[in-house]
Amino acid sequence: MKYSQEELERLQAALYETLAEVDRICRKHGIRYFVTGGTAIGAYFWQKILPWDDDVDVGMMRHDYERFAQVAQEELGDRFFLQTPDTEPHTPFFFMKVRMNGSRFSESTFRHIKMHQGIYVDIFPFDKIPRQRWLEQLQQKAVFLLNGLFIATEIWQWKHCGKCDIPEPRKRGWLPCLFTRLLVTLLGKRHIYNIMYRVQTMFNGLRLDEVKNIITRSEHLPIKDIVEAQTVQLGSLQVSAPRDLLLYLNNHYGSVRKDIPDEMKVSHRPAELAFPESEK
Repeated sequence: MKYSQEELERLQAALYETLAEVDRICRKHGIRYFVTGGTAIGAYFWQKILPWDDDVDVGMMRHDYERFAQVAQEELGDRFFLQTPDTEPHTPFFFMKVRMNGSRFSESTFRHIKMHQGIYVDIFPFDKIPRQRWLEQLQQKAVFLLNGLFIATEIWQWKHCGKCDIPEPRKRGWLPCLFTRLLVTLLGKRHIYNIMYRVQTMFNGLRLDEVKNIITRSEHLPIKDIVEAQTVQLGSLQVSAPRDLLLYLNNHYGSVRKDIPDEMKVSHRPAELAFPESEK
């Protein structure tokens, strides 16, 4: 399903409003952030959210990420909700989301979960990575595995060893499903999250030059490009971006260009989309 033009315009207006609130809080409290992912592509080539995009991605170094989590709950007020594993016990996401109250952006995979499912901005933690490539890869694989367990505590995605919570079960053999079920049952959601946190942050106390969204294979950038961040245009907003934005994008995606093929213009198109009553 595709968005109507009206839906997409209203959705992106809500995203700009949510991002503006994140930016306001960060400026007030001296918290560094930077646009990432598709939002960074939009800022670099279009100076706005990508014309087909339906979410906004933001990154923060771990100390800024934790500072934002501390102050945002009071700062956001009644208009928005800070969703984290601490504020939303059933969230399947290890990272933060700032959600717009009174809205609905319910993706089919998560729609059965009893949690806030409003329009959102994603906020990802970036942690230091070792210089040894093999050690970085080992860390990433460990976090990827732990995140799969974390998600499995709320969503069972396979036909074996439990009731599948999604329309089309993902392919996985009986034995790996049993292994996952045993680990999820024995460890529990909070313990899995705590282990994942320790693996993500295990190198933060060392003198290292780069940080990364650990769960990804390649989304890394020099710390100096965050410390010396630039201001870029994103729609009507002035937002923060890595100093060498093209370097970040090429690190993450291999290579980027403005003329993205149609088959790569993907979005999250939710099963349910609704806007706050005040905006009708």
